Amino acid sequence: MTGAVPQLCFTLMAPYGSWGASLSSATTAWKATDLDPPKSALVGLLGAALGVARPELGQLAASLFVAVRTGLRPLRDPRPDYHTVGRARRPDGARRWTRFEELTKTPGGQGPAGALLSKREYWACGLWTVAVASRGGRASLAPLAAALVHPHRVLYAGRKSCTLGLPPDPEIVDAPGPVAALAAYGWPWQRRPGLAAAPALGPLIALREAAGNTDVLAFDPDFPGAPAPTGEVVQRAVRRRDRPHPLALAGGRIYQRFHERTEIRMAFPDATPVGEG
Repeated sequence: MTGAVPQLCFTLMAPYGSWGASLSSATTAWKATDLDPPKSALVGLLGAALGVARPELGQLAASLFVAVRTGLRPLRDPRPDYHTVGRARRPDGARRWTRFEELTKTPGGQGPAGALLSKREYWACGLWTVAVASRGGRASLAPLAAALVHPHRVLYAGRKSCTLGLPPDPEIVDAPGPVAALAAYGWPWQRRPGLAAAPALGPLIALREAAGNTDVLAFDPDFPGAPAPTGEVVQRAVRRRDRPHPLALAGGRIYQRFHERTEIRMAFPDATPVGEG
């Protein structure tokens, strides 16, 4: 195929999940969630599959272009998860200490002052297909595809309590760009017609038909073969703080840094609402 770009396509579906939000962090009391998977989550999922260490995720993110097709946008759970965490106090004069010592009352009567309160948002039932291109070409995509079939670590949708609802089902597709690759890759019931009535896919198809939404495409602007803006197709640039660039600190600790990136969003070309056309 002339001008074809090798792309790793896979399915991302979860009955329950929580993506990181640009205005939220591990230190805020309200941990919000976006409804669209950020690049950091996709890179984290691929990194978990490969078994790479967290400090290496920045290098992995810089080597990959991502495009996401939304087939079923999840609904925000109106009931956030409520958490309490015991406050810690460094023992006087100690250079090293344990969590038990942090929470233990001192002989003089000093101890932890109350608890830290926080809430975490979640979403319910989302379905996406993802196309990934690499600066290293096909040779660097093959290990990613193999890792998604036999992941080194458990794959989840944002939080460890949110496992995937379907296998990633990876495939390397040669196509001019992400639109053609994702269209050729298709949805799970198109890829496995014999499972369309299965317990996992039947309700998913029904939910997608009930939603009746036009598919949305979100992609890196420099994705090879990305659709160019035209008068007929409206594209919207969105700034997201979701490009991972973790910093390794002394003692094995990691400071989770995320840089801004531009993401382009548009209606998936030639897509019509489910049930129409």
